[in-house]
Amino acid sequence: ARDAATLFKEEERREEGDGSFTVIPHRGRFRKRVLILCTGGTLTMSVDPTNFNSLAPVQGALTDYLAGMRELTDDPEMPEIISHEYKPLIDSSDMGPGDWAMLARDIHTNYYHFDGFVILMGTDTMAFAASALSFMLQNLGKPVIFSGSQIPLREPYNDARKNLIMATIFASSDTVSEVCIFFHDRLLRGCRATKVNTSKLKAFDSPNLPPLAEIGINIEENEHLFRAPPRGSFRINTSMDTRMITLRLVPGFDDASIKAIIDAARQTHLKGLILQLYGTGNLPSIKDDFVQCLRDATDAGIVVVATTQCQSGSVILGHYATGQKLIGAGVVSGSDMSIEATTTKLAYLLGRQDLSIDEVRDLMTVDLRGEMTPESEMSPPPLASAYQKAIAKKNRSRIY
Repeated sequence: ARDAATLFKEEERREEGDGSFTVIPHRGRFRKRVLILCTGGTLTMSVDPTNFNSLAPVQGALTDYLAGMRELTDDPEMPEIISHEYKPLIDSSDMGPGDWAMLARDIHTNYYHFDGFVILMGTDTMAFAASALSFMLQNLGKPVIFSGSQIPLREPYNDARKNLIMATIFASSDTVSEVCIFFHDRLLRGCRATKVNTSKLKAFDSPNLPPLAEIGINIEENEHLFRAPPRGSFRINTSMDTRMITLRLVPGFDDASIKAIIDAARQTHLKGLILQLYGTGNLPSIKDDFVQCLRDATDAGIVVVATTQCQSGSVILGHYATGQKLIGAGVVSGSDMSIEATTTKLAYLLGRQDLSIDEVRDLMTVDLRGEMTPESEMSPPPLASAYQKAIAKKNRSRIY
């Protein structure tokens, strides 16, 4: 394991303030090569005596640990590892679209110099970052594996070591060509993952898609779930428009207050509104004023997306009468996307300068990176008629 900052000439580019770097490739190599990009997180943390013994990222700690991990350095089957620690290391709660764009640009700059990439960061916003890069990295043909830990690498007992090793192994895989999260014992699609636990080692889950791989004595891969290799050339699109808000409804909500929030947001050029609704995408049938507010928002060019508050399952707007009202108001179904995928996908599409608002609405219902289940593959809704079930069965039997 070697440090990109010391082993190679690091060409610091300050163009447009992106701070990206280029690692000069070497010639005649036989082992695979993986670039580890570290932004911080629990994995790199240690006790800070100057701040009431709280945990804080330690600059250079990862590079030191990598040099001492013999399972990485002595095994000829393991890839060559180059590491790069960003300065300063930051908590994932401080990361946002600008940091995601920086990661995407650095992957783009070094794309043809490495066989795969590992991104180490904090767990709190990892699912958002993985979803964002899933959309930013177009025609991705190599693995980009996010990972981190619940316990710092410096602790005698930790989950960081295994997560780091397995993320590196998957980053050198020939079968993975997408953005993923490896955590604990599972490889999850990045734009399907969500953080589900703050205290257990199995911190992430993918409620609407099985793991791409599971780790036991052997690595059990669900090869039928892997995305096919891209047909076009690799490129990136890092522009994200985050002028959006997310509202989670609760029983008895004051629609007048929510209307005031939406009206105020429209004054600052709101572009997207994501609603977390009950069940399959329902809201109280008596809230006609709220539905009218949503209709006014869509007429004003705001993309309104309905998601479910349920951990698993899908929005089916046309199944119940209340959902029909939302369709009439121009609300778009978020299908079975996670809230992380919904927000980052909408920000990505709104950031595209070549799309109209109507095209953004249409693309929100299209599977772009494996973030949602196509309607033809979904099970029929509960209490569906025999005709609906027959149509769904017929659609699932088709070959596309």
